[in-house]
Amino acid sequence: MTIKEIASMIDISAVRAESTWDEIEDILQATRKYPFICIFSMPSMLDRIFPYRKEIPNLRIGGIVGFPSGGETLETKLFEAKQLKEKGCDEIDMVLNIGKLKSGFLEEVKAEIEQIKAVVSPLPLKVIMEVVLLTDEEIATAARIIRDAGASFAKTGTGWAGATTEHHIEVIKAAVGDTIPLKVAGGVRSLDTLLKMRDMGVSRFGIGYKSALHIMQEAEERGWV
Repeated sequence: MTIKEIASMIDISAVRAESTWDEIEDILQATRKYPFICIFSMPSMLDRIFPYRKEIPNLRIGGIVGFPSGGETLETKLFEAKQLKEKGCDEIDMVLNIGKLKSGFLEEVKAEIEQIKAVVSPLPLKVIMEVVLLTDEEIATAARIIRDAGASFAKTGTGWAGATTEHHIEVIKAAVGDTIPLKVAGGVRSLDTLLKMRDMGVSRFGIGYKSALHIMQEAEERGWV
């Protein structure tokens, strides 16, 4: 693979509670060198990021809804989604209602995704299931709900709760195969991990900015161009 191909699989992010503007500036600087698909920050930082579109060609900016718990009311999530779209986000990543999923309120979980999809359309909608908090059966159920609700991607986690493992990917793939693209977030900190998960069928990665830059440096050190 080339450096460009690796970067084009990565959404680079600074979405921790303690993420600072300095970190986001590091991301913006990195996008001048590497063609990452999209950058993600906490929503309160977005208004500072949008002006950089004048300086950085093809800069794509993502918005997060219900992050990181997923437990907000539907009305709150819909407001967030509508606001982020109107502000100019290019993609939306939302956390499904984890508590309702685990409680078996599956139709409500699906209906929430469908309504948020309708609000943000035609923007891509990725739906986070937070696999480290779920049983294998719940992961499979969540993946099927996300697919059937018409989301653009199923996403494994926020990165807050823990790391996605190869086992998690296997469970998702067993449930939905390639009927919906898969984005992995949480625990991808090396080039070898990214490549192995890509070979398992992952098409996109959400990676914190330090790890993302480390992965790109690894690729360069291997002589990739």
